[in-house]
Amino acid sequence: MRWVEAYAGRNRYICSMEKVYKSRVARWYLWTCVGVAAAFVGSIFLCYYSTWILLIDVVFVGICVALMLDMLFHTDYTIRGDKLEIRCGILFRMTLPVSRIIEISHKSTMLSAPALSAKRIGIRYGRKNWVYISPQNREDFISDLRSINPEIAIS
Repeated sequence: MRWVEAYAGRNRYICSMEKVYKSRVARWYLWTCVGVAAAFVGSIFLCYYSTWILLIDVVFVGICVALMLDMLFHTDYTIRGDKLEIRCGILFRMTLPVSRIIEISHKSTMLSAPALSAKRIGIRYGRKNWVYISPQNREDFISDLRSINPEIAIS
């Protein structure tokens, strides 16, 4: 946890808490990253000794490797003041006021979400809106959210 100062004008500063939770990473995701990286190296080798047609394969697999590694290293959930910022590489960014969170439920789902593990928590905000995330330390994450908004229901 760290404190962040923001300039508010006329020599005033606002201090707010910032706590970053990294995403839990499943083994299947790590093995997929290794496999795609190996395919990328193999494609480069084959492209060097074979035709230019494989160059297209090298470009596409290279983009996949870059996106997967970006998601691996840049998927996190930041509680900054009274807002929850969810980031999953360059593909997904979301800022959610903690006051809008209604319910948190423990889910184990494979739905598409900014999470690198199937052990997730579902955050409901609004009537029907859900986002699924997988912080490494779920209990601390939930208690930090509830310290900001004690009306959050846990199911």
